[in-house]
Amino acid sequence: MKLESHLPKQSPWLYTVPLLNTILLLLVYFLLTSNFVVQSGIKVETPQSSSRLTGFDRAHIITVPAGTDNALYFDGVRTTTTELREKLKASREGERRAIIHAAKQTPHGRVIEIGNIALELGYEVAYSTVPPKA
Repeated sequence: MKLESHLPKQSPWLYTVPLLNTILLLLVYFLLTSNFVVQSGIKVETPQSSSRLTGFDRAHIITVPAGTDNALYFDGVRTTTTELREKLKASREGERRAIIHAAKQTPHGRVIEIGNIALELGYEVAYSTVPPKA
């Protein structure tokens, strides 16, 4: 015995509209999220550079502001140099990358010291800069 449906045939638009809606939502999502930039919560004036490095989207951010108090921030939380070493050791399972977000006025030796701590623990290190003004 052959079974037949007695329901009226549906319009093809009934199936294509949700598909188009999903495609447009994904398009808008990817267009808007591609402009997100990794930024630290601490305001520092970084040096200019025309180079660009990719792959550091989920990296730890180490902020070194200018000043004589040797302030240091790890992912937005104020810390000391010894605490930074311990926090980097503790987060070995995750992403093995760090971005050093240092102000232009920070002594170069201090920036290199912080970078060497991360390098000794096996992290890839990148230095944060801003593009030159046109």
